[in-house]
Amino acid sequence: MTNSAAPALLDTERVARLRRAAPQLLLLLLLVVASLLSNGTGGLQLASPDRSRVDQLRRAIGDLPNDALVLIAFDADLGTYPEIRAATRVAIDDLAAHAARLAIVSFTPEGRAIAAAERERIARGGTEPPGDLGFVAGAEAGLVRSIASVVPENAQGATADAIRDAGGGIGAFAMVLVISGSDISARSWVEQVGSRLPELPLVAIAPTFLDPELEPYLRSGQLAALLATLRDGAAYVEAVAGSAGSSPGPTPGPLPMLVGMLAAIAVLAEAAFRRFARGRGRGPRGRASA
Repeated sequence: MTNSAAPALLDTERVARLRRAAPQLLLLLLLVVASLLSNGTGGLQLASPDRSRVDQLRRAIGDLPNDALVLIAFDADLGTYPEIRAATRVAIDDLAAHAARLAIVSFTPEGRAIAAAERERIARGGTEPPGDLGFVAGAEAGLVRSIASVVPENAQGATADAIRDAGGGIGAFAMVLVISGSDISARSWVEQVGSRLPELPLVAIAPTFLDPELEPYLRSGQLAALLATLRDGAAYVEAVAGSAGSSPGPTPGPLPMLVGMLAAIAVLAEAAFRRFARGRGRGPRGRASA
């Protein structure tokens, strides 16, 4: 009788394990199915069908003369940079493809950390990264100081020398690409730099939460171009890849993203319900023993 009971106990344990693993397996299956549906369904497109903002940025880059000095003001936030990372990387590649001489500067610590990581990534790929102008302390006050002088004393190289030869300040550049964050965004550039250098073209890439704040500057012409939604960023990536005859690479479609968000909400709700149930289960016993 003991021998016959052992297999039954093992079978029960296996069933219990499968039941515990069932939610994870179901979630994995849903994500796989959603990914396949997203790739095979033409109606599910992340990129915006309205290419007006994409065209504005591509026109601003295309109008640059050869060897134009372009400043990349990199002040993205760690929390929102993943949304604009693909568009930012493609914009840097797009500028390089148009023979622009790039330099990068940051006015926030988070922006500096992300900029340094991006420069290292570009160098690992075997391409010369943008010239490094470092971190300027003081936030907007540092931005205003940089109008007169943005090149550190220890900066070396052909790009740094070209900036010095052109005056050494932000006015030496033919265009500024502002990678916006919550502390320093294109708004700071328009109000602090654009008012002092009105002929300097400013273009920006920003996370979606900044779009309502920055769109008036685009309509007024104070920004020459603006990508400030996830869909505009995806459309820009597709447009640049299409003109180069290459693939933009795997881009998560909206359906898998939606499934992932709903799954995360479900996991949080289940955990909260379990804590609530355990709390209620302990309450009467605790009162009874007291």
